[in-house]
Amino acid sequence: MSTFFEGVEAITQACTLALLLPGLAMVLVARRGRLTLAVCYTVFAAVLMWAQAAQHWSFVSRGAIVVVLGVLVAATFVAARSAQRADQRRLIAAGVVGGALAGWMWLPCVGTQLGDILNNATTQGPRTLVLMIVYTIGALLPVLLIALLSHALPASEKFLNHRAVAVVGLGFGALYAITVAIGRYDDLVGELYRISVA
Repeated sequence: MSTFFEGVEAITQACTLALLLPGLAMVLVARRGRLTLAVCYTVFAAVLMWAQAAQHWSFVSRGAIVVVLGVLVAATFVAARSAQRADQRRLIAAGVVGGALAGWMWLPCVGTQLGDILNNATTQGPRTLVLMIVYTIGALLPVLLIALLSHALPASEKFLNHRAVAVVGLGFGALYAITVAIGRYDDLVGELYRISVA
C-alpha cells in the first residue's frame, strides 16, 4: 500500500505530470472504451519505466527519433478519438503505444518506495515490475478515475463526450506531439509544474 500511496503523492511532481497529462488528455479524447484505454496506458507506462530501470530498454529519445516519437504520439490520439465501440483493438493499441511512449520519456522523481523499485529492478525483476505497476496506478489515479466515471455515473457520459472536452484533449495531444517532435516536452512539463505550484 505504501508504494501506491507514494505514487498518489507524486501526482503533482513534474516527472509525474509527464505521465499524467498525456493519459488524461487521451482519456478525454476517447469517445468509447475509456477504461480499456486507461488500463492499457497505465500498465504499459509502468512496463517501460520498469524496463529502463532493469536495463532491458536503453534506447535514448534524442536526435531524429524524437520526430518519429512525435508522429507516434499524434497517431495514438487519432486512434483513441476514432475508435468505435466494437473496435477494442484500436483503443488497446492507442493505450499500449501511448503508455509505452510516456513511460519511455519518463524521468524518475524518487521517493523511498520508487527508489527501492529502481535500485532492485535488475535483481528482483518480477517483484519490482509488480511494484512499479502499483506505483503507476497511484500516480495515474486521476486517469483511471475519469475512465471509471462514465461507468459509475452514466450521466457523466454526456459531459465526457461533449465537443469542448474533446477539443481540450486534442489540443493537449497536438501540443504534446509537437513538443515531443521538436525535443521540448521536458521543458513544457517543467513550465506546467512551475505554474501548478505557483
